[in-house]
Amino acid sequence: MVFRTYIKAGYPLLWIKSHEEQRVLSECVHLLDGIEVSDSNGNKDTYKMCRWDLADGIRTLNLVNGDIISGDPLENTAIDPLLPLAWLDEQAEDNTILFLNDYHPFLVKEFQDSTLITRKIRNLASKFKAQGKALVILSAGIAIPMELEKEMTLIDYKLPGRDELKTVLHELCQALETPRPSNDETVIDASQGMTVIEAENAYAAAYQETGEFDTTIILREKATIVRKSGILEVIETQESLDNVGGLENMKEWLRTRSECFSKEARDFGIEPPKGMLLIGVPGSGKSLAIKSIASAWHRTCLRLDMGRIFGSYVGESEGNIKEVLDVAAASAPAVLWLDEIEKGLSGNKAGMESHETTRRVFQILLTWMQDRKEDVFIAATANSIKSLPPELLRSGRIDIKFWVDLPDATQRQEIIAIHLRKRGRDIATYQKDIVRLVNACDTFTGAEIETWIKESLVRAFHKRHADLKTEDLLETVGDITPISKLSAQEIEESRRWAADHGIKNASITHDTIAMTPAPTPRKSRKVEISQQGV
Repeated sequence: MVFRTYIKAGYPLLWIKSHEEQRVLSECVHLLDGIEVSDSNGNKDTYKMCRWDLADGIRTLNLVNGDIISGDPLENTAIDPLLPLAWLDEQAEDNTILFLNDYHPFLVKEFQDSTLITRKIRNLASKFKAQGKALVILSAGIAIPMELEKEMTLIDYKLPGRDELKTVLHELCQALETPRPSNDETVIDASQGMTVIEAENAYAAAYQETGEFDTTIILREKATIVRKSGILEVIETQESLDNVGGLENMKEWLRTRSECFSKEARDFGIEPPKGMLLIGVPGSGKSLAIKSIASAWHRTCLRLDMGRIFGSYVGESEGNIKEVLDVAAASAPAVLWLDEIEKGLSGNKAGMESHETTRRVFQILLTWMQDRKEDVFIAATANSIKSLPPELLRSGRIDIKFWVDLPDATQRQEIIAIHLRKRGRDIATYQKDIVRLVNACDTFTGAEIETWIKESLVRAFHKRHADLKTEDLLETVGDITPISKLSAQEIEESRRWAADHGIKNASITHDTIAMTPAPTPRKSRKVEISQQGV
């Protein structure tokens, strides 16, 4: 951890962002324990460490037999957030390190004394450097005022690795007087991305519910924990590539690469795939495809809403993206789904330096995509290509880009069959009318076909039909206005852009179907298709 380096180098202001307060304090005290330094008089000295919080005030931190022991609170040092600053300035000895717990609410402009506190910290920073003192804000959030942006150094505190999680699991087994699980590596896989306390709680919950360390329970707890951030979400899915209509080229690419993560592939000289970008028409199956990747490759699927990365305070947006990427890396092997990535590249809340903040966030993401060592497959989607910068499309960050267009007649036939089967219908029942159905949903996306079938079922049920009839489907189709009509010009521009930039089409063109050439912009086309079975 760089904390010791910064302290020995005389950095006066540090900010450690972490939810794991006790773990951070313990590691920091261990890192500085017994290190010799000089005081302002040139005498040999060691670091003294203390912590402050609003409830108890200042307490000393001591290392006793490897354990962190907090001393009794100093009188009259609680309640007022200015008191610890004055104490460190006036009463603390040289080489004192003071941790401020949950101090960030006092630095936001909404707090009435925030300007005074910020000014006081700036005044003290130069004095602390000369005295070997340091102020360390330890907080789950980041709220660095603009005035402190240059003086404050931010430290990213990594989530626990496999060895730490394994120690937590084995210690819990000792406490429960139960043998270590034979599948402990699988249990660790399921808990990666959690803090120490979260992992311990998840292990305990699984054991209490099932009498063993059931990974299903651990993954359930993990999904709940990740969802609380509002930025990252664990997607639980059983989707199969067989449930994705069309997109034949993309599915073939994925099936071929599914073998490239093994040790045998690495020994053969193959690097595992890094990622994929799907660009195309909204509702054309991009999201379903990504869910099916995670399911087919037996990986955790983490969905990142790029639009929620951005916050209001200096460093908050950068802190959010780093935290998300840390969770993704710790959750490996995983699929990180960057949903509608263009939303995160177009600025954000009013009153922010949106362009500069967006640039920094995107640079952090690009650097991580390029340099990551963890087995995290990036699956990004975009509906609009206008905001996509060329840096994102560069080789080395993702392996391939696919254009996802409207499905052709054969693909619409396949999609209709998929959704009818999902709802327990015998496809053979509709075989004689398949040409009419396929032509009726011409220019529909896959999502619109699904909606059409759902609405048709409602209509059939309302009319008390014994089953879904072709007439129900044909009567309902006119209620849906496809996006291909609402956004015809934009779709055609994107289609031309994809062709001009050599973006591979995710689907194949079926020569067995007599199709009239698609005009520009694309208009309705009636087709002749085979009457053979679906």
